[in-house]
This record gives sequence, C-alpha cells and structure tokens, in this order.
Amino acid sequence: MSDLNILQNDLNILHDYIISLGGSEELWSRIVSCEGVLAELYYWCRTGQLLGKYEPEGISISDCIAWQVDHFKAYMDREENNRWHRERLFVQSLESLLDVSEGRADVLAKIRGEGGESGTDREDV
Repeated sequence: MSDLNILQNDLNILHDYIISLGGSEELWSRIVSCEGVLAELYYWCRTGQLLGKYEPEGISISDCIAWQVDHFKAYMDREENNRWHRERLFVQSLESLLDVSEGRADVLAKIRGEGGESGTDREDV
C-alpha cells in the first residue's frame, strides 16, 4: 500500500469518526483545510491524548476544552451531556479552535473570558 493510500485511508477513518460523533460534512471540510487542527485530531485518535501544538492567537486545544467545560458547566449533571462523552467534547473543542484560527473574534474573546463570559453560576468566583 502506498503512502498516499495509507493517508487516504487515515483520512477516511477520521472523517467517519467526526461524522459518527455528530459532526457535519461542513465541519469535516473545515478540519481538513486547517493542517494544525487536522494534526490535533489525528494525534487524539492515535493516542487518546492532546497534542497541544497548534495555538492560533495563543489558544490551544486544551484552552478550548477548558472553556467548553466551563461554559457548559450548568449542564454537566445531565447524563445526555458531554460529561459522559469526552469524544464529543473534544470535537466541539476542535470546532472552537477552528473558529479562533479562522479569525472569529467573538469566540476568541469568550475563550479568553473577556466581557464577563464564564460558565460559572456563582458570583463569588
């Protein structure tokens, strides 16, 4: 099997993975058009760990995951939520990383906590 065939096979597996987690063809197109995000996805699928090397605007996949968890904290006790689906949380975080890499200033500001954006429901933190 040639390197090109191996690469195409790996891309097909990654595509099917994203779609199986509720991702869209549009999201897949965005992922494959961003080498850094594609590398993060590939590493995650191969190792189950975060690569953390792609950092547009200084934001890493870890930052996006932390923001996703914080942002959706109010829903974390519901079983159907991402608390029980770490893979879906990862895919949502990839989407946030893509938003940042594509220049979405609104998403970047939220992840950085600008404008009071936080998932906490407590006023004392």
